[in-house]
Amino acid sequence: MGIKDAVRYPTILFGLLLLFLSLGLALISMKAELEREELKGTLTPGSHFLYSDRIITIVDCNLTLYSKNASVSVYSGGKYYSLELSNNTITLSDMEDYPKIETDGEVLYTLSVIGYAYPYSWLSPIGFVLMIAGSILSLLGFASYLQGEMEKVKKKRRKERLGGEDVQRTPWREGRL
Repeated sequence: MGIKDAVRYPTILFGLLLLFLSLGLALISMKAELEREELKGTLTPGSHFLYSDRIITIVDCNLTLYSKNASVSVYSGGKYYSLELSNNTITLSDMEDYPKIETDGEVLYTLSVIGYAYPYSWLSPIGFVLMIAGSILSLLGFASYLQGEMEKVKKKRRKERLGGEDVQRTPWREGRL
């Protein structure tokens, strides 16, 4: 009854392997890559939120707006900009967050974003499920292993208490009664 025997118990071993696999998946899913993305389009009158699906953490963000005649309100990272565009281009640079834009006319925009993307983040839910399964298997395996060891100890104590091997082969010692 040692730690080597416990770790070699199949259910515990498989549970620990699942736990190490989930740890590896968690580390891989946190790998960040620096990416650059440029979004272009036309905004109609109303409220719009510009963002990139891939880039999570922004390093640098620049917004360029052009319109023939429009009033534009831009809210980004706690800063508010009120702009009047009349056949001119305005660039807002060093933005800290994706912008929310309200406009009363058609506006052409270009959003240049540099930031960190996490392309392997889809592995984290798989790692989470493997972690739960590995924990349950390890705990169930440990309980099963301890139960088996307790049975061995009870058997050994019974044998010592009854005096070793039964020479007369009495039915009550063999469990037939």
